[in-house]
Amino acid sequence: MASNATLVLTIVGSFLGGAFLWTIGEYVLHSSFHWAKGKGFASRAHLDHHVHASWHFDPVITLAWLGVILFGVAYGLVGSILLPPSVSYSLGVGWTVGYFFYEWHHRAAHLRAPRNEWERWLRIHHFNHHFGQPMKNQNVSIPLWDIVFRTRYQPEIVKVPRRLAMPWLFDDDGVLKVEYSADYEIVGSETSTDERKKAIDKARAYANLEPVS
Repeated sequence: MASNATLVLTIVGSFLGGAFLWTIGEYVLHSSFHWAKGKGFASRAHLDHHVHASWHFDPVITLAWLGVILFGVAYGLVGSILLPPSVSYSLGVGWTVGYFFYEWHHRAAHLRAPRNEWERWLRIHHFNHHFGQPMKNQNVSIPLWDIVFRTRYQPEIVKVPRRLAMPWLFDDDGVLKVEYSADYEIVGSETSTDERKKAIDKARAYANLEPVS
């Protein structure tokens, strides 16, 4: 019985450790895409996300999913050389689940309103990254590594260009909902982006600058 309990604790602890390791990977990867300024496929894909500041399914993202899964498998295979399989494979699974937890909530932040205080924090934190200082708030799911590396950015309010704003911010008349007025301010009057603005948005995104209103 004791050995079974030890095994369960080992698996659970290693799984949580793998999920925690993902938060470091999240920070490093996210930061590196900005440092690269569009050099390389992954950097361009990420910065293009900053250009339109929304989320939509792109088949390209399946490459990221595959890469994370393969990395998780590698955790297990390579790690088992040095660690017990119960540890190495649990670390790999934790890493992979941590990524998909991040990916799900990143998508949700762009597409729907927050449902609890953690989701409210995540959206404020992440959209300050999009619309305030793109080199700050590199973590999405937790603030830990932004605190450690002093890249946390916490202005009083998130200023969102109307033409790039998340749909869930508005009521049916296109007015900012009262429940979000303490956290967000809509700037600019344009509701769509013409080709000239798209070009400006892209240039600024690739220079790690916030979009203009």
